[in-house]
Amino acid sequence: MRNRRYPKIFIRSKSELAKRISHNKFPHQEALKLINDAIQNFDNYWRHSKRSEPKKDKYVRDAKGTPLGLLLNKIDAMLLSPHDKMLPNFIFGGIKGMNHAMAAKHLLGHKRRRTLLKLDIKHFFEQISEDRVAQFFHKKCNCSKKAARLISRICCVPLGPKGSNNKKTIARGFATSPRLAVWCNLDAFIKLDRLAKKYLKGKDPRIMIYVDDIGITATHVTPAEMEYLYKEIDQLLKSDQNQILELHPLGEKSKILSHEQGMRILGVELRRNTLALGGKTKSKIETVKNKLKKNLQPKERDRYKQKRTALAYYKNYVVNL
Repeated sequence: MRNRRYPKIFIRSKSELAKRISHNKFPHQEALKLINDAIQNFDNYWRHSKRSEPKKDKYVRDAKGTPLGLLLNKIDAMLLSPHDKMLPNFIFGGIKGMNHAMAAKHLLGHKRRRTLLKLDIKHFFEQISEDRVAQFFHKKCNCSKKAARLISRICCVPLGPKGSNNKKTIARGFATSPRLAVWCNLDAFIKLDRLAKKYLKGKDPRIMIYVDDIGITATHVTPAEMEYLYKEIDQLLKSDQNQILELHPLGEKSKILSHEQGMRILGVELRRNTLALGGKTKSKIETVKNKLKKNLQPKERDRYKQKRTALAYYKNYVVNL
C-alpha cells in the first residue's frame, strides 16, 4: 500500500472543527464559542508585531493573548502538529523537535570539499494565498469546501499594513503559519529534492528546507554547476502548477559558498564534521564579555550574566550536536 503524503483531517463543518479542538477541560460548546468570537472580532484580535519592518514590506502579525491567538494555537497543536512525522526528513522548519542547528547539521554529509547552495525564498508566507490554504484543506486533507474556507479565513490576513484591502495570505507570525507554509508547498519541495539529488547524483548531496531557507550541499561540485542547479530550481518553483515561489537572486540572499570561503547558513557555520557558531553569535558573546568588564549596576550585571549563561549553553549545544 502506498504511503499517504497528506494528512486526512476530515472536517466538514464549524461544529466538527470545534469538536476536534475540544477536550475534557475545554468542552465542545466552549470551543464553538471561541471560534465564533475569533471570527466575529477577527480584525480586533491581531496587530502588527514590533518585529515588523514596513520599509522592507515585511509585516509580522501578533495575536498572542487574544481568543484568536488561542484558537490558532489549538488548530496548530491539534490539527497540524500530529502529522509532523508524515513530512520528509529533509524538511525541518515548523516541525516539533527540529531546530535550525539540526537542519544545518543535516547538510554536513560524509565526504569533504563540499559546496553549499544557499537559497532564500522571497516573502515566503506572503506568497501563499488564502485560496491555496483552502485548497490544501479541501483537496489534500478531505475537508469540505465550507470547512476549508473557514479554517483558511482564520489563518490568513490581508497583505501589507493592517486595514488594507489586499488579497489575503498566510499571516507571518501566526502559530499555524510555519506548518501551513510547508504543507501548501510540499509537492514543490519534493520535486526540488528529487531534482537536486538527480543532478548531484554520486556527489553525496544533502538537501535541507527550514521555513524560507533552502540549503543544498555536495562534494566536488563547481560554482558553475551550483549556478546551473539554482536556475533549474528557480524555474521549477516558478512553474509548479501555478503555485509560484520566488527565490532571491544569486548574490543577494541566495549564495554559492565553498568550503574554502566558509559555509554559513541559519546562523551557524558548517565545518568538516561539526558545526561552529556564526559571526552574529560570536559578536554577541564578545559584547556581553566586554559589558561584564565594566562597572555595572547590580541588576544590569545580573542581566548580562544571564545572557552569558544562555549564550554559553547555546554554544555548547551547537558545537556538540
